[in-house]
Amino acid sequence: MVVPPRERTTTSGWFAVACQLTAFLLISIAMFTRSWLAAESKAYGTSLDKLGLWWQCFRSFSVPKDIHGERLFVGCRWIFDRFTTGYEDVRELLATRGSGVAAFFVVVQVFYTLCFVLSLVGGAMSMILILCPGESFEKKVLKTAYIAGAIAFFTGFLAVVIFGAMAPMEGWMPHPDHNNLSWSYALAVVGVVAQFAAALLFWLEFRIQRRKDSYINAHGSLPMETKA
Repeated sequence: MVVPPRERTTTSGWFAVACQLTAFLLISIAMFTRSWLAAESKAYGTSLDKLGLWWQCFRSFSVPKDIHGERLFVGCRWIFDRFTTGYEDVRELLATRGSGVAAFFVVVQVFYTLCFVLSLVGGAMSMILILCPGESFEKKVLKTAYIAGAIAFFTGFLAVVIFGAMAPMEGWMPHPDHNNLSWSYALAVVGVVAQFAAALLFWLEFRIQRRKDSYINAHGSLPMETKA
């Protein structure tokens, strides 16, 4: 007897969906929050407050080329802020200065944005599996999910490794001795790990469903024990 369509997804498939939705949630929070790098709360005189991929918060920050400190930036701003005079200098600093490696922050932004977009694709595939389990296109959905998840893991892994290695070093943000990787970065790391687990489980589920279809094509039905 052929397994009814809505019973085809196995335990690994549902674990894959859970891991993927968890990964997307964590990656999304990390993507849009402001605490990848943060100054120690008890450190006085530091220019940086906290910094994310797209938002920066400063206590009293001036760019190095402003040698007289005539313009200080205080508070949180979007990196593409066009309404604060001189903020393009901060944007240029973030993009081109960093421990002898130009534009590492831009590389991190690009890689993690790719990770976010591909994790979103995986999340969409997960919702399709939840709403339409066991349909004829299930294998295509699973294949899309594990390929997108694998690439998301790879790009996310590169982003967190590069940022973790470069951001706390001398030569990028002021007072590096008082700057630490913070909770947004931790969520990014956990999200990337969860993305790897999701991609692996989607791949396993794809193989299981492919073997089921091969068995059905050869024998016309599945053995009873594979239905559980």
